[in-house]
This record gives sequence, structure tokens and C-alpha cells, in this order.
Amino acid sequence: MDCFAVCSRPTLRSAWSAAPGRSKIFTCSTPEARRMVKLRAITLTSFQETLHRRVLYLVLILAVLIIAAMSTEMLYVRMAREAGETEAVAGMARGLFQQILATWDFAAFFLALFLGAVALSSELKSKTIVTVLSRPVARWTYLLGRWLGVLLFLWAFLFVGILGALLWGAFFGLHYSAFFWLGVAELFVKAIFLSGVSLGLSVVLPPAAAGPAAFLLTILPLMVQNAMGHPRWILRSLATAAYYLAPAHLPVDLISDSFKKEMVDPKYLLYVQVLGENLLYTGAVFLLACAVFKRRELRLR
Repeated sequence: MDCFAVCSRPTLRSAWSAAPGRSKIFTCSTPEARRMVKLRAITLTSFQETLHRRVLYLVLILAVLIIAAMSTEMLYVRMAREAGETEAVAGMARGLFQQILATWDFAAFFLALFLGAVALSSELKSKTIVTVLSRPVARWTYLLGRWLGVLLFLWAFLFVGILGALLWGAFFGLHYSAFFWLGVAELFVKAIFLSGVSLGLSVVLPPAAAGPAAFLLTILPLMVQNAMGHPRWILRSLATAAYYLAPAHLPVDLISDSFKKEMVDPKYLLYVQVLGENLLYTGAVFLLACAVFKRRELRLR
């Protein structure tokens, strides 16, 4: 009688087929399945820890207060609507729509930097990382789970803000081009980039430096752009190296441009390429961080 094992470590429960001559099949979880279970557990733990951070609620309250202050302009919108000023109503509604998204985007920007920078250091401070890594958990799995937990929260946070802005736009009947959805994709890519890079940098830097360093990378192309034409070759070389070391910079505001009626030579492929390059940049930084973290000696604080 033939016997086949699904995996290398069978469980106590096995199944014999009723008919003679059939194969015996062991049922158990594969190493890949066990790794996914561990990854999911670390991700959910990271997500729950994020929900307990006080800074989250502080940022959320400030964002809601700012948006509530913006809503006072509804009085002018109502007055313009009663006066029959259709264009004025549409213009003010578009302005409020963009301000709501900009406020929520700024809040997500700060949270991505902060949560990514402290995702690892908080575990070191509480010494929880010792308990987790004392079990058969690969360090890259642990680091990825911490990042995915932060991303899960950031994506949910962005989804709520975008949904609120869309409801606002639907109430006033706003129309926007396909650029808007590309701008929405940019918001999610930005959250991936900021959280991933700040988490990656926190492997070698303290959280107080990892977050600002990730932010500095986002504005580095603008800082060195003028110096790339400097007459001194050494400054020009340093500026050029810094420019290409930084992530790709999107030259337009996609959400703002989505309300323009006519777009002159819209470069969709270029914008998609920039977003893709930033995702690859984040992946490269994270892989490098995993390699460093694998060899790093943990020093508990």
C-alpha cells in the first residue's frame, strides 16, 4: 500500500481511505502556512498596538477640529446657492473638498512617519521583542508583520478620509477626471513609502531621527535641484548623487489637477511610473533593513 505525506511533520490524526489499495494521506500545516499564521498574528498585534497610541487620537482630534472649522464656509456656500451663483458654489465646494483631503493627507503623513519610526523601538522598550523572537520566528517575518500592522491602520485611516471627501463631493455634485483616482493612489503609495522607509531607518537610527530622515528624503530632490547646476564640480556631483539617491518626485498635484476641465498633455504613464518607482524604492529600503536587522544584536532599553 502506498503512502504519501503532505508535509514533513504529520499530525496525530491521519485518514485512511475506505477502499483498499488507496493512499494514506497525512494532514498537517506546511512551514509556509505556519509562517503565514505567525505573520498574521504579528500584524494584528501591531495593528492593535497602533490603536492604543495616544498620539493617534491627538492627531485625529486636531484633524477633525480643522475640518470642522472649514465647514463654517458652508454659510457662504448656502448664501451663494440661494443667490443662484452656481459657479461660485462649485468653486467653494471644490476648495473645501481639496482642503478636507489635504488636511487628512497631512495627518496621515505625520502618522506614517511616527508609527513607522516607533514600530520597532516600542517593542524594544517594552521588551516584547524578546518573547516573540525567542520563538521560531524569522526576523524578516517579524519586521514585515510590524510594518503591515501599521499599514493596515494607515490604509483604514486614509479610506475614512477619502470616503468623507467623496460624500462631500457627491452632495455638491462635483465632477473630477481620472486624475483624482491617480491622486488617491498617490496617497496610499505615500503611506507605504513613509511608513516603510521610517521603519527601515529605525533599524539603524533612533526613532527621533528615523522619522525626520524619511521626511528629508521626500524633499531632498527639491533641496538639491538648483545645486545640480553649480559651477563647482564637487558640489554639482554631490547634488546629483543626492538627487538620484532620493525617491522620485511627482511634479504635479494630481487631486487638484483632476478638477481642471482641460488637461494639456496629461502624462499618465509618467505619473504611474513615479508611483511604481517609489514602491520599488520602499521595497529596496525594507529589504536592506531586513538584512541589517537579521544581523543586529538587540539592545534592550
